[in-house]
Amino acid sequence: MKTILGPVLGAMLVVSVPANAAPAPQPAAPADQAAKLARAHEIIAVIFPESQRESMFVKLQDTLVKQIMPKREAWMDDPGVKEIFDGFVAAAMTQQRAVMNKYLPQQMDAMAAAYSRTFSLAELKDIDAFAHTPSGGHYLSQSLALVGDPDVAKVNAAAFAEIRSVTDALVPGFKDKLIAYVKAHPDLAAEIKAEDKPQ
Repeated sequence: MKTILGPVLGAMLVVSVPANAAPAPQPAAPADQAAKLARAHEIIAVIFPESQRESMFVKLQDTLVKQIMPKREAWMDDPGVKEIFDGFVAAAMTQQRAVMNKYLPQQMDAMAAAYSRTFSLAELKDIDAFAHTPSGGHYLSQSLALVGDPDVAKVNAAAFAEIRSVTDALVPGFKDKLIAYVKAHPDLAAEIKAEDKPQ
């Protein structure tokens, strides 16, 4: 039963669609969609200058990890434990960065597409005009960096710690209910066991 949470939580996120369901009709693109998308890309280029994108997201990752990471227990200050822990964190962050960098171009395209769907062409022109002023460019290019402001970081760290605490308090009851339910439904238990077997 130790691996029960993975498949069950995964199943909660899946929306089933009947196999014979017809694909949803795609709405026709607005006539000005190409112009909107081009303008949105110009705005994204101000928010995330191409030469700085990777470093901006690396800095964001470092900032969020410091805010989210729980305070280390005293025993983790042991030199050997600290070396192992720090090595793990460094390796994990390096690999995470490689994945982030891989998806960065797609993220920029997706954000531009989202802007083009959210705002009218007139609004995008206004935003772009603002983005190309000194104040507008500075404001937009610093939007990610503001997460690392000391006041914001202090509140975020406190909020993340409390969120972790209240969530952890819910986990035992959730696990007990879920395990009891699966035990009461042998067919489901067998299905989960079959999925847990290595392929």
